[in-house]
Amino acid sequence: MDVEAVHSEEGRPRAHWEHFTREEQLGVRGVGRSMEQAFELAAQALCALVTDPKRVEVHEELEVTCQSVDHDELLADWLRAVVGAMAGRRLRFQCFAVRLDGLNLFGRGFGERAGSERHGASVAVTGASLTQVSVRQGPGGVWTAEALVDF
Repeated sequence: MDVEAVHSEEGRPRAHWEHFTREEQLGVRGVGRSMEQAFELAAQALCALVTDPKRVEVHEELEVTCQSVDHDELLADWLRAVVGAMAGRRLRFQCFAVRLDGLNLFGRGFGERAGSERHGASVAVTGASLTQVSVRQGPGGVWTAEALVDF
């Protein structure tokens, strides 16, 4: 199911992340004023499946670089790198910063190690598969980056 757009006071879609379901699978979506912002918010939506980003403090920084053949694969590589850091380094993230140069992504994640009482119930992240990955620009120049996720 698609969710209705979240609008700002000016009537334009506001930057946000969200979860959705499609064919009984859970998805993550970032909507932004730029492709970079949509990638940042898609990663935040992914992390919010595990821990509420508002409960994460910034004590560590993760640097990620990815290169791919198209924007859909670039988003998949970016989200896989975030999941890898959540699984391998046990990081939980509050926010992200992404810079794109063509099909090259330079990203940073800001957060802390898992285990704090603020993070709530501990969810073990071991990896994730991503399907139906999509990056597209819609009306008014708004970008959407989304994927179905299976932990």
